[in-house]
Amino acid sequence: MKRLTKSLLIVVALLAAGLGGYQYFYREEPEKVTVITPSRATIEEAFTATGAVEALRTVRVTTEPGARFAAIYFREHDYVRKDQLLAKLDQSELRAQVDQIHANLTLAESNLANAEINLQRTRRLYEKGFAARQEVESTERQMDLYRSQIVDRKAAIAQVEARLARTSIVAPISGIVTKKFVEVGGIVPDSDARAPGQTPQTTAVAELTELGSTEFHADVDQADIVKVRVGQPATLQMDALPQRVLQATTREIAVASTPDPTGRVRYSVKLRVSSAEEILKVGMTGSAKFVSARKRGVLALPVSVILQHGNEEVVYVVQDGRAVMKTIKTGLQGDDMVEVVSGLNPQDLVIDQGRAKLKTGRRVEPVDAKR
Repeated sequence: MKRLTKSLLIVVALLAAGLGGYQYFYREEPEKVTVITPSRATIEEAFTATGAVEALRTVRVTTEPGARFAAIYFREHDYVRKDQLLAKLDQSELRAQVDQIHANLTLAESNLANAEINLQRTRRLYEKGFAARQEVESTERQMDLYRSQIVDRKAAIAQVEARLARTSIVAPISGIVTKKFVEVGGIVPDSDARAPGQTPQTTAVAELTELGSTEFHADVDQADIVKVRVGQPATLQMDALPQRVLQATTREIAVASTPDPTGRVRYSVKLRVSSAEEILKVGMTGSAKFVSARKRGVLALPVSVILQHGNEEVVYVVQDGRAVMKTIKTGLQGDDMVEVVSGLNPQDLVIDQGRAKLKTGRRVEPVDAKR
């Protein structure tokens, strides 16, 4: 009996020594972590869209089909003033038409004068009984025909002279020549020869862009276009001006999507630039930032500390020296910060760095508290 008791005591001692050794060699070391506390912040939910500077007013100068260019007085990128002569069309054919119509008019006027003399003579003969009434009426009808010819030919002269006036092509606005479509000796194709659906570009002489009237055209994705409204402010950052932020206002939202060979569905949004417009050049690229929602003074955390656990958003907090997982609900999300709607208190210590290896209940040791 004594021997058995002694053996049991030895076993217990060995187990105790083994357990003590295990705890000594395999005791849990606390995970070193950094912590932060939720802060009060202003959260902005925003999206961006790329685009380019376009001219607010672009005018295409055109001329009549079939015209031959006798002289051109401009080049691309020239600055031209309103009513400045841009080109002259060949007038030889029109001048020949005017000369021919004037000759026909002179003939009609001469015929009318002779018919008047003939009418007077015929009436005198009719009054004396030497001519029939039908002869008088025939002469009166002939006079009406000549009068009609005179009216028609005067109208034809006016029409050709109006075309002659249009052979001098002038600038309708002051601006820069951004495109030149013609050369001396070239002939503008007849509009009837254009293929179905082709734009009237074939009759164009030049394209003028008015200076000092630029705006930014942003291509907004279909997922964001519903968040844009006319009058909504935006900020612009141009690739050529990386250090400057320009203020702009939404002027117009397209009702139809912009054709895109990649299959993306985008809508053009036109923005009026309210500052530094004079430094913008047509064709400059950049991005527009639209703020769709804003909340001030809300409880917020950096986006980086929030983990996804199944369908829930969670963070680790320090409680009694151990890591505890907490489920939270978030709201607006900005570039770096996200609103915490529920699940946290302002005084909670949220684990930032070191959370990758954590599990609920793991001992932790905060080494730096960021506030």
